[in-house]
Formats: sequence, structure tokens, C-alpha cells
Amino acid sequence: MCRFVISLLLALLVITSNGVSNELMKAKSFSLKDQFGNSHELKFPREKITVLAFADRSGSEQLEGWIRPLYQRYREKIDIYGVAELSAVPMIARGFVRSIIRKSSNYPIMLDWEGKVSSDYKYEVGKANIYVIDEKGRIQLKKVGAANDKDLNDLFSKIDYLLK
Repeated sequence: MCRFVISLLLALLVITSNGVSNELMKAKSFSLKDQFGNSHELKFPREKITVLAFADRSGSEQLEGWIRPLYQRYREKIDIYGVAELSAVPMIARGFVRSIIRKSSNYPIMLDWEGKVSSDYKYEVGKANIYVIDEKGRIQLKKVGAANDKDLNDLFSKIDYLLK
């Protein structure tokens, strides 16, 4: 009888842990202003697959290796958004930082001054963080750090699969 109870408890533990680990993280909706002062509201679900690219100053150097290949391959098939994690920037320097970003990019980059959105997405500091989010708002893939051939192929495979 004791063996049966232990076996049953182990089976329940395995079933429960598998259910939790297979669940995809839901993307959180948010609204941020870009370097030009325009508000951007991302709500899920969405019509297209969304790629969010988060970076702080250190991680921003790794973004081009991700964004350029994504844009070249998918163009208008997916939405790509950049989020700058700027919580370390003192209030007094924000205008200066905004102007640097404005001069360095014609594309809108959402500015996360408080770090709340970055925290919600479990952003890893000092590195590029790339998230692939399906139309239903589930984070299907997260890649962290500099792009390499293997990680880019993983990213392409996931997006290609979701576009089918």
C-alpha cells in the first residue's frame, strides 16, 4: 500500500511539473514613448508575429547582428520593435540620452526609463534580449547575447514555423 501511495505521489509530481514547465510565458502589453516623443502601445494578441529587441547601453552593440538579418529576411511579414532599458540613467541626463538616441537612429526605439517593461520581460542586463511573440501573445523564443549562426537559425526556424 505504501509503495502504491509513493508511486501515485511521484506520478502526480511529474504530471504537475511537466504542465508548468511546458507553459509559455505570456507577453505583457505595455505603452512607452520613443526618442521622438511618440507613444507606442503594444497589446496582445496582435495580427502579426512580434519580435521585441531589448538592450541597455552595453547590449545595444549586439542588436545589429540580430535586427539586420531579421529585417532582411522578413521585412513586412513580422513586426520588430526596439526597447531601450534606461533605468540606470539619472533623471538629469534623460534629455541628453534621448537626443543621442534620436541622432543615432531614425527608427523608433521605445524608452523604458523606469525599467518596468524590461523587468516584466525578465530582461538580462548588459546583453541584447530578443523575444519572438506569436499572434496570441505567447513568448515562443528568447535569445540573449550577441547573434551567432546557430541562434539566428533557431530564430529563423521558430519564425518560419509560426508564419505557416
